[in-house]
Amino acid sequence: MKKRLMKLLSLLLVCVMVVSALAACGNADPGNTPNTPTENKGNTADKGNTSDKGNEEKPATIEKITYLCSVGSYLNAAQELINEWNANEGKEKGVYIELISEIQNYKSVRDASLEAKTYYDLIHFGSNPVASVEKGYVKNLYTIEDEGLQAMIKQQTEDGLLVKNIHITGDTLTCLVGELNTFKLAINTDLFEKNNLDYPETWADIVECAKVITENGNGEEFGFGWGMWSNNFKRLIFMPSISSTGRSWWDPNTASYDFSIYETPVKALQTMYQNEWMMGADDLKIDPIRAQFSEGKVGMWIAHTYDYAVFTNQFPAKCNFTFIEIPLFSESTVAYKGGLVDSPYIGICAPAYDQSSAARQQAIVEAFKYLSGAEFWGALYAQSAALPANPAYTEGVEVTTETHAEAWAAFGDVGNYASIPGSPDSLLLLEGDSFEVVFDSVIHGTTSWDEAVADLNARYNAAFKDLVDSNLTDTSIFQYEYTRPLR
Repeated sequence: MKKRLMKLLSLLLVCVMVVSALAACGNADPGNTPNTPTENKGNTADKGNTSDKGNEEKPATIEKITYLCSVGSYLNAAQELINEWNANEGKEKGVYIELISEIQNYKSVRDASLEAKTYYDLIHFGSNPVASVEKGYVKNLYTIEDEGLQAMIKQQTEDGLLVKNIHITGDTLTCLVGELNTFKLAINTDLFEKNNLDYPETWADIVECAKVITENGNGEEFGFGWGMWSNNFKRLIFMPSISSTGRSWWDPNTASYDFSIYETPVKALQTMYQNEWMMGADDLKIDPIRAQFSEGKVGMWIAHTYDYAVFTNQFPAKCNFTFIEIPLFSESTVAYKGGLVDSPYIGICAPAYDQSSAARQQAIVEAFKYLSGAEFWGALYAQSAALPANPAYTEGVEVTTETHAEAWAAFGDVGNYASIPGSPDSLLLLEGDSFEVVFDSVIHGTTSWDEAVADLNARYNAAFKDLVDSNLTDTSIFQYEYTRPLR
């Protein structure tokens, strides 16, 4: 009896082991469920903040292409479009695009992944990719033998859209055109009506409006928004001010830096900060301060084109708002209304591409073509999420926006706008603090304006001279006759 019982227990144990083994064979990858297909990831990059939406309805077997995205303003719209493509055309092609969002610390995350050789496939290399090109991180699009891609390059070349120092570095085509960025002053019309204020025409008007809004806001409403962003001065003061200055901080005609031209807006910021007429300077990064504008607590914010999508999509505004031209330094004006930036878009990471199989290389190209093409950008434009730099992508596209349509129309008017030239900032071996740090100390009152400007001009021009003398890079691309080309 005892032996029979032992045999029965042994038989049951064997059955359990067989069933377990069969189950393991059926699901060798614990993540290989119906909603999580087998994936050829191709690289080991840290996936960062992957959107949950990106996990919906993946095809059964795919080449997963990673896209490290720096965009926050139309992130939701882009993810929805990518989801749709993944489920249809991407599935047919055996390609799945994984969007990894990294807004606040994009450059550091991107550079760390490149240095660690944990490559993402598609990357924003930025407006000054010289160093990335020289290190071999950027795939030259001219060299990729794909008929569809080369047709896109041909069209954009013939239409004069591919610009030296923006899309082309030396002999390397780093990216195709992406979006246009222009600059406006976002106005919370509710606060302006509440305080019976006219829209500002000069920076002196901005200061006065900020004063009135804040003093009548009972500690809840502030006149001006200014966050803790590493690009505050370049993207919110320098570039938008070209209608007043007529030139940039870097002048390719003279091959020199001059920061003295920004005295008016920097001193205006100083006045607003020291009188507590602004919100966010010490405690809010760029997204939180834009969210406060959407909450109706900020009267004015210097906005980029993509901020329309911020206030209608990312942080839907609870207040009424509009956009106006950037107020001037004084009542005088120059020959054009404002400035625009041809923002470079995604490039292909050369090591990720070169180390992939032929099939995976084709998958990278297919993902790149979709994210750089008419279908993607036309859909974003239709939703008032982005303004494509390629006018062919907006032909025949009906804008579906019903709210704040006049605000989006204001951004679309880029007639008589000057294109802002590139600068060698990121290539300099600068001794001491950057202009962002120095001007931040000016608005906080710890450094005087005269002292700051003299120091910055001397150090930046010395650093550029050192760069030229080093012969480590081709600096001639930043020295040329620039006649303020207009759109």
